[in-house]
Amino acid sequence: MRTSIRTVVAATAVALFWTGLAYNLSRPADDRGYLRTVLQVAASAHDAAATGRLIGEQMLAHKATKPYATTTFDDATKALAGAQKQFASQPPPDERSRRLRDEIGPLLAREVTTLGDAAQATDEAALRAGVRTLGDLAQQLAAFIEAHQ
Repeated sequence: MRTSIRTVVAATAVALFWTGLAYNLSRPADDRGYLRTVLQVAASAHDAAATGRLIGEQMLAHKATKPYATTTFDDATKALAGAQKQFASQPPPDERSRRLRDEIGPLLAREVTTLGDAAQATDEAALRAGVRTLGDLAQQLAAFIEAHQ
């Protein structure tokens, strides 16, 4: 009889452990968790903007080949897409978090179009405009990260 009671207690403990773990992994983020996510998104977006700016500058200086630039722009675009997916996957849990979302959301949207335009630029004027805007976005994202750390 004692063995069966121990088995039931052990099975119950294991079930409670797994239930608690599942809850902790699936529960909505609190404000600190949301801030952490937004800062990760901002850092990834900053890196993508800086990469786009740098490869664009190299293209303008004729120091990068077209295949290398295409690959680099693609990598920056994929990093930005991952950041956006992470950003979209978590709803803001409170008013402060909604303000963070409203602050960074337009920067991300602007970066998507600018990075795409720079990657597909057919002349130096368009590439130069994209490089300038990507540089501005990288600075704004760095300021955002600094302000909210």
